[in-house]
Amino acid sequence: MNENFDVVDLSDQPLCQAPREQVHRENLFHRAVHILVARTSSRLILQQRSESKDLDPFLWTSSCSGHVDAGEDYLCAAIRECEEELGLVEDRKSFKEVFRTSPCSETGNEFVRVYLLMSEQEIEFNRDEIIQTKEFAVKEIEYLIKKQPEVFSVSFKHLFPFIKKGIWLNESSLP
Repeated sequence: MNENFDVVDLSDQPLCQAPREQVHRENLFHRAVHILVARTSSRLILQQRSESKDLDPFLWTSSCSGHVDAGEDYLCAAIRECEEELGLVEDRKSFKEVFRTSPCSETGNEFVRVYLLMSEQEIEFNRDEIIQTKEFAVKEIEYLIKKQPEVFSVSFKHLFPFIKKGIWLNESSLP
């Protein structure tokens, strides 16, 4: 499958479209989403990435994540990734944006938007992309990142403190 992404400037405005391979090879700015599925505001589902992933195979990361395709908006990408990776079909209103970041080396030069999805649906993950999913307490994730940082993806370790703060700041508005 040949994926195309919007190449963006430092203001996150599209400049052109390019194939995934070129975007990554040339370290061009592009877009991605991370989604944290939560059972409660203090318990999050994480995934262990498949061995077939080109980045961070076998490592723990957000419930699901992925690139924003060319011409797609962030929220549509979040909805698509949840369905593709976790088998979750959720309404747009169920996704709460909790954090945004500008490109940096830890995110692979991606503008990232992070969404929280409160969901009790059963997860049926895509076995081509995910080894397993597991529910963690936020405090447990903090502890594991300190004691076993090597088991987490670089992007997740970078984003997690901001995710935690974003969830905490938005807790009163969560369902």
